[in-house]
Amino acid sequence: MQIILGITGGVAAYKSAELARLLANQGHRVRCILTEAGSRFITPLTLTSLTGEPCYGANPDQGEWRAQPSIEHIELARWADLVAVVPATANILGKAANGLASDLLSTVLLATQAPVLWAPAMNTGMWDHPAVQANLQRLRSFGHAVVEPAAGIMACGEEGTGKLADVAAIAEAIQVHGTPKLRCLNGRRVLITAGPTREDLDPVRTLTNRSTGAMGIELARAFRDVGAQVQLVLGGDLAAPWGVETVRVRSAQQMLEACEARWADADGLVAAAAVADQRPEALSPEKVKKSDGIETLNLVRTPDILAQLSGRKRSDQWVLGFAAESEKHLEHAKAKLEKKGLDAVLVNDVQHGKAFGAQANALTPVTAQGAQPTLGPLPKDQLARAVVQWWGHRLDLRQD
Repeated sequence: MQIILGITGGVAAYKSAELARLLANQGHRVRCILTEAGSRFITPLTLTSLTGEPCYGANPDQGEWRAQPSIEHIELARWADLVAVVPATANILGKAANGLASDLLSTVLLATQAPVLWAPAMNTGMWDHPAVQANLQRLRSFGHAVVEPAAGIMACGEEGTGKLADVAAIAEAIQVHGTPKLRCLNGRRVLITAGPTREDLDPVRTLTNRSTGAMGIELARAFRDVGAQVQLVLGGDLAAPWGVETVRVRSAQQMLEACEARWADADGLVAAAAVADQRPEALSPEKVKKSDGIETLNLVRTPDILAQLSGRKRSDQWVLGFAAESEKHLEHAKAKLEKKGLDAVLVNDVQHGKAFGAQANALTPVTAQGAQPTLGPLPKDQLARAVVQWWGHRLDLRQD
């Protein structure tokens, strides 16, 4: 993605350098535009060094510097796939809301046809002022997106809402609003399960598996980015992705109940969770003490979430299952597809601990037509996007 990062005059401007570095490391091209006030907090050299791209606008040594003053704002406006203003002050919000163009950044904002994202940062009193809120409402009416500021202690020492949102959250919002939407998934409601479930034996011990939930979380991001309305039912300890409605669960029963409450309103299910297949027959209220001799743990089956949800699937709903197999991968995946009535199973090889954690992974889709070309191996974020593109293509064929 080609991103214009506008930086205005606020203490939070230093965080824009971190954002620029993060976006560049993710593979985006980032060109920064500094306002005159912004250049008092951060320098063009810093931003150019972090992005490898030119920095435009104000320069403390040259005033407002423009290499090609007659056309530069138009070229930048056309170059950008997205314009993000971070931090956005009350001043720049007011300019943009009222069509004023008195410097390079405000001129680019007026000229661009690209999506625009604002991350405001200012004193609580300014943030709450009716004029600022009216300007934000008008910008939203233009189709612009806003990453709301956080609450906390600000540079002035006051506490309240107005702190710049977390840099990682802003980067995710940029990804969401800059990613082209898929016709077949845009606005569709997708229910995703992710992470391990944990079945408690006593207050200390639990029965679980080696899954972290990383793949399911990346799938939630990937479906979100192409326009789906994602609901994520998440086990484990990883942080939920920005902009995704998330329900935290612990046990298989809790995951089933959360899914049952949402399945009827969903268009599709992506069952990426690693559900523990057994739970202890009895839960001890106190820690179970060691004893001499052989100890026996009685296990009972947990509910088969995928089978139960798929069994209630309407003709207008679809279900993607996952299979982690250590041997006979395609044979087991085909059996799961047929037994549970799924639209596709994505199978991966977990022999010797492969696929767990932050490793690259590969998935082989299996449909009623047989095994499809393997996706990957790729890092999990890229693999998730490949899965979404593959499934989106199949949905397009079904709809046509």
